[in-house]
Amino acid sequence: MKILIVTAWYHPFIHPRAHRWTALAEHWASQGHEVQVLTSRRRDCPNRAIVNGVQVHRRGFDSLKEVFYFYFGGKQRGRVGAVPVKSGLAGRIAAWVYKNFWKNLYFPDDACIWYFPAKKMARHLMETGRFDSLITVSLPFTGHLIGRSIRRSVNGNFTWLADVGDPFSFQVKSLNNSFLYGKLSRFLERRTLESADFITVTTGFTLRKYRELFGESVVERMQVIPPLLHPTPPATGRREPAITNPTTIRLAYFGAMYSPVRTPDALLDLLDNTFKERPEWKGRLELHFYGEIFPEFYERLSVRNYVWLHGLRPRAEVQAAMLAMDALVSIGNANDFQLPSKAVDYLAAGKPVLHLSYSDDDPFTAFFNGNSMLLNLKVKKGRVGEEEVQRWLEWLEGEKKSPDEAVVREKIAPYLVQAIAGQYINLLDRPAPGE
Repeated sequence: MKILIVTAWYHPFIHPRAHRWTALAEHWASQGHEVQVLTSRRRDCPNRAIVNGVQVHRRGFDSLKEVFYFYFGGKQRGRVGAVPVKSGLAGRIAAWVYKNFWKNLYFPDDACIWYFPAKKMARHLMETGRFDSLITVSLPFTGHLIGRSIRRSVNGNFTWLADVGDPFSFQVKSLNNSFLYGKLSRFLERRTLESADFITVTTGFTLRKYRELFGESVVERMQVIPPLLHPTPPATGRREPAITNPTTIRLAYFGAMYSPVRTPDALLDLLDNTFKERPEWKGRLELHFYGEIFPEFYERLSVRNYVWLHGLRPRAEVQAAMLAMDALVSIGNANDFQLPSKAVDYLAAGKPVLHLSYSDDDPFTAFFNGNSMLLNLKVKKGRVGEEEVQRWLEWLEGEKKSPDEAVVREKIAPYLVQAIAGQYINLLDRPAPGE
């Protein structure tokens, strides 16, 4: 099969979509498929290269930030190895201009400047390459608009699959100026997805939300393909949690936070109350953050001496850190239709998991349903209640054993790259609805 993948974010960019589609593209190439990827430019990457069997084409920029980094360099936030620091004056001015001007103007999202150069290259590749399949990836939604343009302008018998990592028009916080573009965003997302042959989402909760808002015209083309686990974590090297030992208790959160969808406030409040209840734990309990820390969260995290900020780290280092922790921390989304991709990594680590749930129908809680390693605490009005705090203290002090390796291997099998790649190929081999 000849496959063209259009995604604004691809390796070495650190993002769940980049990680997922880099792993899938390289796996398909290793299986004998011809895979090409159209993505955005970076200062440290050539415009065209063959990487692990995948032909990668880079055109345009996914944001104004990347334009600045490309031409001026400097300290680049969002890169592996960049240590979280307080924003300087220039950074604060840039953030203010972005929030108050650019964010109120762009459409459909901040990758809009990528649309024209990427569309031109995508059309050229589709016309000359005779691909069997076109896969467009969101976020950003701009990628699907490129797919819609190709569907309209390029003749040929190819299958278009729109992969939705995150919905576009019904986020808790709008991705553009909702006053100007709210109705247009909803209309455009519906029409764009209706023109795709297939649509994939990572959870049934998202599919249900699309059915509520867009009806069967979209959902009849939709299939759930769950989060990806790659690479497979080592079978050995796990250590038993040291929570009952009189030594350091290490908790860790992995991933980014986005206000108001996912914030650290309830977690920090919980730990502050923990130290009031158990003052002897001061100096023993550590909270580690692995992932990009946006400026709006830096101050409230950095002032707490029990918080350690590691920034974005290589994938192998992140997996090793998960295995070294006593417990993992998950912060639920302020919606009921998105499942963080790290849920599968947490499952594979075989570690106790503290989850703060903001929704009665929480996808993360459903994913871990029946798993004794999960402690689910409800957050109401931005705080964990007193009864929940007591449950947390009992859980933290109680004995926990890691599950058997064979059990973990069985549970993660559906999320390995072979299984996920196979689901996509099976879908691309099907006739589209209505054909």
